[in-house]
Amino acid sequence: MTAVVEFFKWAEAAAVVEPALSGLIYEPRYIAAGVYGGEQGRIRQVKVPELQARSHQETASPEWIEFPRARAVLLNLELVARDRFLVDLLFFTGLRIGEALALFRQDVHFLAENSGLGCRIRGPHIHVRSNEVLNGARAKTGPRWVPVPDRVVFSYEDYLLDRRDILGLDSNPHVFVNLYRSSRGTAMSYAGVVDLFQRISVSVSSRIRPHMLRHTRATMWLRGIDTPRLDLDTVRVLLGHASLEATSIYAHSRAEDLRAAVSNASLPGIGDEKGR
Repeated sequence: MTAVVEFFKWAEAAAVVEPALSGLIYEPRYIAAGVYGGEQGRIRQVKVPELQARSHQETASPEWIEFPRARAVLLNLELVARDRFLVDLLFFTGLRIGEALALFRQDVHFLAENSGLGCRIRGPHIHVRSNEVLNGARAKTGPRWVPVPDRVVFSYEDYLLDRRDILGLDSNPHVFVNLYRSSRGTAMSYAGVVDLFQRISVSVSSRIRPHMLRHTRATMWLRGIDTPRLDLDTVRVLLGHASLEATSIYAHSRAEDLRAAVSNASLPGIGDEKGR
């Protein structure tokens, strides 16, 4: 770029190009007094902003539960049925915590055939919708459905049994309600989730936040960790992202991945005709 700028400076001086052209490439700029400006400062020709190199800031990869043992500890913690279901739901579906707290029971379709529920989608899944919630939670994006594995179905069944034993046939439409304190039967709030994950962090000896489970699931999907590897657009739909750019933050390569790619590269042998 420097060579190009200097060439056009010469071309202008030699009347090869119109003077107006050079104004698109460089401009006079007052340089303040200092190491480069001198005691009084001076005017200097500099590249226009469009041609100046911008510093590149690499986006930090989202924090996720990277080590298999840490994930196993989290999934095997002894939790009450409601909390076990919440952790399983967030971990295996990648839901935002607001989306989970905004779920209504009518959004849960955990049958092999859901036509009796007025739904044509087969297999266990949940619908993420904007419901008129009682706890301030909300679904951040538009409606979508997300499939769930059998483990989430089983933990939901355990939770429903526990909920019925404690509350009976309650009418609260929310999936997640308070069962174990004075506010029994009311919709679970963000404060309750914070308290739960503080206790979980103590149990696993590591700080765990609800959104880390979303980051973890997205990373596992894209890298094929304990699950078939999914393409970027499929993960975008599952997470409810509006653009691939939002999903691509989970696709950043680790230093270990880059080293492995170079170390495993096959190079032609010395005696290989193709390598000559």
